[in-house]
Amino acid sequence: MKIRGLILNHILIALILSCILMMPNISAAESSSDKLITVMNPAVREMLAPRVDLPSRLTSLEGKTIYLVDMNYEGIDGTPVMGEIQAWFKENMPGVKTILRIKKGNYVADDPALWKEISDIKADGVIMGVAG
Repeated sequence: MKIRGLILNHILIALILSCILMMPNISAAESSSDKLITVMNPAVREMLAPRVDLPSRLTSLEGKTIYLVDMNYEGIDGTPVMGEIQAWFKENMPGVKTILRIKKGNYVADDPALWKEISDIKADGVIMGVAG
C-alpha cells in the first residue's frame, strides 16, 4: 500500500511540474502578435428560410425520367448502391428512364451544374442517395 501511495505522489508531482514548465509557452501564445482567426457560430438563425411548396406526387413512374444522384458522401466518386437501384429499375420497370449522376464535391458541397441539368431536362423525379 505504501508503494502505491509513493507512485501516486510521484505521478502527481510529475503532472504539477509539467504544468509549471508549460506555463511560459501558454503566456507566450497569449502575447503573440499573430493574426487572430474568426470563428463563426453554426447555430440556426432565428429567421426561417422561405418556404417552397413541394410538387404534387406522381401517380405513376411509367414513362417518367428519374435522376439517381449519388451524393458522393465518402468522396470516392460514388458507391454501387445507386447503380443497383438503376439496375432494379431496368429489370422491373423498363418504362422508367433513369439517369445516374455523381454529385461533384462531397455531400455538403453545392453542384449548380447538376441542378441545372436536372432542371433543364425537366426530370420528373430525383432519388438522392447517401450510401456507403
